[in-house]
Amino acid sequence: MRHLLVPLAALALVAGCTPDVAPTGSPSVFPSPTVSATPSPTPTPSPSPSAVESFPPAPATESPEQAAIRAAWMEYWDVRSRFVADPTLTDLSETQRVTTGEAEDLILSSIRNLRNAGQRSVGGLEFRGISIGVARESDGGLAHADVTYCLDRSKVQLLDSSGEAVIVEGPTTLKETATLERGLDDVWRVALIRNEAAEC
Repeated sequence: MRHLLVPLAALALVAGCTPDVAPTGSPSVFPSPTVSATPSPTPTPSPSPSAVESFPPAPATESPEQAAIRAAWMEYWDVRSRFVADPTLTDLSETQRVTTGEAEDLILSSIRNLRNAGQRSVGGLEFRGISIGVARESDGGLAHADVTYCLDRSKVQLLDSSGEAVIVEGPTTLKETATLERGLDDVWRVALIRNEAAEC
């Protein structure tokens, strides 16, 4: 096993989110994304462990709108996990289907930074204590809602190009908030993610 220490700043890329350094801070700025317009060929299945997420079941009391928010949030994590685990997936346009705003650039930056380092993330994230907020309407017909949860990365591995594990230092659990936006097409997408290290 190669002992390559990864700084805390890089640790956020493994989870695909930005650390919440200051709650009122300005959003991260990334270069304009370049998205392939043509679908990539069907990749050969990877022999490595797949990135299967662990989501607890939704409560029976959840409203239809909260269920739609939860489904969109879960779809974001499913899409993100496939791309960080498999560098042969080159058509990144699917990531833009589940994101909007800052999150559009963030997901692309996370994937590209891993690939530029010759690394991939395998194994599953675990989510606990999920709370789906009530949608709040804003100007222009858009609505926003927050999903708060504990993100446990203890079962995720960062592998280098030879398949050896890269040692990552830092917290394995984060208290995280994802803000979703409902577009004019009535589809919920992840718009922003903020987190902080916490035992949860």
